[in-house]
Amino acid sequence: MPQSPPLAGRTALLLRSADRAAPTIAELAHRGAATVLCPVIDFELPEDTSALDDGVQRLADGGFEWLVITSRTTLLALARRAAARGLMSAGDTSLPVAPGTRVAVVGEATAAACRAAGLRVDVVPAHDHSARGMLAEWPTALRPTPGSVVFMPQADIASPTLAEGLGAWGIDPVIATAYRTVDAPAAPGRALADPAAGTPGPDLLPADLAAAHGAPPGIDVVLFTSPSIVRRYLALAGSPPPDLMAVAIGDPTATELRSNGWEPAGIAAVPSPAGLADAWQRALHPAPPGVG
Repeated sequence: MPQSPPLAGRTALLLRSADRAAPTIAELAHRGAATVLCPVIDFELPEDTSALDDGVQRLADGGFEWLVITSRTTLLALARRAAARGLMSAGDTSLPVAPGTRVAVVGEATAAACRAAGLRVDVVPAHDHSARGMLAEWPTALRPTPGSVVFMPQADIASPTLAEGLGAWGIDPVIATAYRTVDAPAAPGRALADPAAGTPGPDLLPADLAAAHGAPPGIDVVLFTSPSIVRRYLALAGSPPPDLMAVAIGDPTATELRSNGWEPAGIAAVPSPAGLADAWQRALHPAPPGVG
């Protein structure tokens, strides 16, 4: 008799927008689980893009030795502003970055997005996909030397960890706000949806559902993919819903959950859809003592 998929009959609440949810939805469906979407945050270009525009032009002109990317959303923002400045034509997917510019990224998902944008990735941490991991795993032979010109476009709420780490190496990075993290939905003219991701079709719930219920009936787990999502969800829900399982995509997200009184049932070993699904499975089906 065929064995049921490991998450058969269960449902996850995913607090992401539809254009960013497709890989996770597919991974969960492969394991038998359904997904309900309830976007609670969104991303948009800053009102003042002058610093970002200057950086985009310098990237095209070869004015930076390094480009440091910590999210796919940053790439979307760079591409939008490059197109606005006439540096990318309609339908062009290659980000205009001078050939000699080296690229460091935070993890494999960001690396894949960079390669899709025509960039060669020189540094990606193998284990700790965070700013801390980038600094710890950046090969000494490849590290920017004091005085190197490094461009670091980032979110408005980015941690200072990476900038401080580069500073300790004698580098003063050129920082520009690439995007703002806002309550969903983003302003239509500045929203940074991923046009290549498509739009999956699971149930889609309004963000204010959490304010009334914490989660709709039938939800078995809430999947948290960033600290900012934790904060926004709990701002709506008020407090962790009793007896509802939470799974975090990594240690920073788990720390945010714990600081709000919600112990995660699982933490992804790798910040990816498969990592989230694995963490949920382990929480539901712990390995016997001495196994795994």
